[in-house]
Amino acid sequence: KQYFETAQKFSRQEVLPKTDQIEKKNNQLLRDLLRKAGELGLLMIDIPEAYGGLGLEKTTSLLVAEAKSMNGSWSVTFGGHTCIGTLPIVWFGNPQQKAKFLPKLATGEWVGAYALTESGSGSDALGAKTTAVKSADGKHYVVNGSKQWITNSGWADIFILFAKVDGTQFTAFLMERNSPGLTVMPNEKLLGLNGSSVCAMMLENVKIPA
Repeated sequence: KQYFETAQKFSRQEVLPKTDQIEKKNNQLLRDLLRKAGELGLLMIDIPEAYGGLGLEKTTSLLVAEAKSMNGSWSVTFGGHTCIGTLPIVWFGNPQQKAKFLPKLATGEWVGAYALTESGSGSDALGAKTTAVKSADGKHYVVNGSKQWITNSGWADIFILFAKVDGTQFTAFLMERNSPGLTVMPNEKLLGLNGSSVCAMMLENVKIPA
């Protein structure tokens, strides 16, 4: 209940007064708000203590998410980071990946995003065309393709990127923003959730460490 009250107070005092700025796509403001939320511990609820989180129960996570719903754009930004941008690493990352990324995601130093959708595949995720081919020396994968409608992509630092290894084996990779060959396109104009950063992404021979 205390976390719920803290999250509600944050939304009322920090988010709602800035609604006009958020809806005009002030992406730096949204990133700053995530960092402030991180300072209050609101980004680390689902992250284990061993990796800089709190490891609290799902009831707390649910209530905090509800408290963020006072502004749609903020809610999507927050959820894109804490849920689909972080939990795949919590659940499926190896110890080295967790140690590298989760502490930064827990504080808001880094922002996460989930790169699944493509122009020709949304709900039909297995229809994705983005491919990954392992290099001859086995040290990295070379990824080619494109993504569409990726929330937080305008300023995310780490992407949960989905591709098909050799065009058949569907899996996820952890791709950092500074990866050569990654191009993030300008923000899309939306019919709602106007403040949310949603972009297309182009991947041309992006090398991701194996």
